[in-house]
Amino acid sequence: MPKSSRSKFLQGARTLVENAAGLPEMSSVLSGYGYTEARFKEGLDLVDAADSLSKRTSLEYGEKMEASAEFSGAWATANVVYSKTLKLARIALGDDPKGVAALRLMGTRKQSFSGWYDQAGTFYENMLGDKRFTDGLAVFGYTKDRLRDEKKVVDDVMKKYTTHAYESGSAQASTAERDRKLKELDSWVSDLRGVCEVAFYDTPDELEKLGPLAPTRRRAATGKKKPAVVKT
Repeated sequence: MPKSSRSKFLQGARTLVENAAGLPEMSSVLSGYGYTEARFKEGLDLVDAADSLSKRTSLEYGEKMEASAEFSGAWATANVVYSKTLKLARIALGDDPKGVAALRLMGTRKQSFSGWYDQAGTFYENMLGDKRFTDGLAVFGYTKDRLRDEKKVVDDVMKKYTTHAYESGSAQASTAERDRKLKELDSWVSDLRGVCEVAFYDTPDELEKLGPLAPTRRRAATGKKKPAVVKT
């Protein structure tokens, strides 16, 4: 259900239930059909719950978007840092078979985050674990402290990704919960509308007091039906 339609439905449902319960001329008639004060409260509680879940879902999606932006920004920044150091490492250690293998210097860089993080994480972990590798980059002014700082930048991307994944899951779960509650409310409202149509059958103008979701009386079809054509 689109956001605009969802908002209209919630507003209409609240008007329907509140007026059916709050207007004496409506509630007195509906009480004869089992709609007690407690039953109306049940409907209003459903409206409140659906409205609250709808607002919470909007918040969850806002947090998801924020986490996604932070993750994307951190990844882009870390990739620039990694790419520059990788290029220098290929120059410094390109003829070192151990360095080529341990640092995964050759080949294309993975486009997926999991693949990228595996390559970048392995690069810095193994780089800092072997003095020969760090000495090779020291020629270009790269100290161990600088490499450690770059590793932290890469590791921070994983933290951002974890937060992004959590917020995405929370948004999806919130959406599912909201949709279940809206479905429950829709069923409750549909029942009330059907009962109102019967209860106010002889006074259909009263239904207008129930707002935009008020049931409408269908006019009986007029005119004679055309006789069926019998094929011979």
